[in-house]
Amino acid sequence: MIKILTAIWRQSIQEFLIYRTTSIITFILALAFLVIELITGTIYFSENRSIPGWTENEYFILITFVNCSMYMYNTFFILGHEELNEDILEGNLDYVLIRPVSSYWLSAGRKTDFPSIFNFLITFILLLNFLNKENVTLIQVIVICFLILVTAFFIFVLNQIFLSFLFWFNGVSELGGIIEDLFSFASRPKKIFPRIIQNIFVFLFPVLLATNISNQFLKKGINSYFFYYLVLIAVFYIISRILWKFGLNRYTSSN
Repeated sequence: MIKILTAIWRQSIQEFLIYRTTSIITFILALAFLVIELITGTIYFSENRSIPGWTENEYFILITFVNCSMYMYNTFFILGHEELNEDILEGNLDYVLIRPVSSYWLSAGRKTDFPSIFNFLITFILLLNFLNKENVTLIQVIVICFLILVTAFFIFVLNQIFLSFLFWFNGVSELGGIIEDLFSFASRPKKIFPRIIQNIFVFLFPVLLATNISNQFLKKGINSYFFYYLVLIAVFYIISRILWKFGLNRYTSSN
């Protein structure tokens, strides 16, 4: 396993150096979108505008937390998932399936996206700055870091579920990026959404819970929502493993 991980990093570094111009552009664009989101937050809280129960700094924590989670997912899985989409449809999964490691993990973790590492570091520094303004404790910072890891894993699991449907429905590929779009949509204080939207995206498909979990923790500590979030992620993970297992039974190799 260590040899495979080393090979993945070595190959990713080589690709990064070969396509460094594209990587730099990707990094700059991602950074620009983050800046736009922060400026938007400034507008939300300018003059007489406000979101009841929220401060500008709390909103910035939400934005940087979600982006940190997304960049962490991108770092380890986005490139693998992009290739997995094509490999399932074109019957090119053989390389993954013959390896003596879990195809579930190798199919998604075959490459590392280095520009996302730099985006993560910058965003994480901003997050720490915003957290510092809230006078948080070291324990709270550690829990927030844990939640970033958990939320990145949740994004991975949702994408894995979505891509597993390709074993049954080819048309699903036309909806690529829908998970990222949902998280972008949910990157707002949950109280601004209608009650029915809150219930759907907190209790059934918890992307709104995922984006707001850091602020929920800072305001109310480790409560029932915190544990409910962890349990739901475990449930979605089990579902993703089951779908992957049965999906492989329907896989047809092009070879």
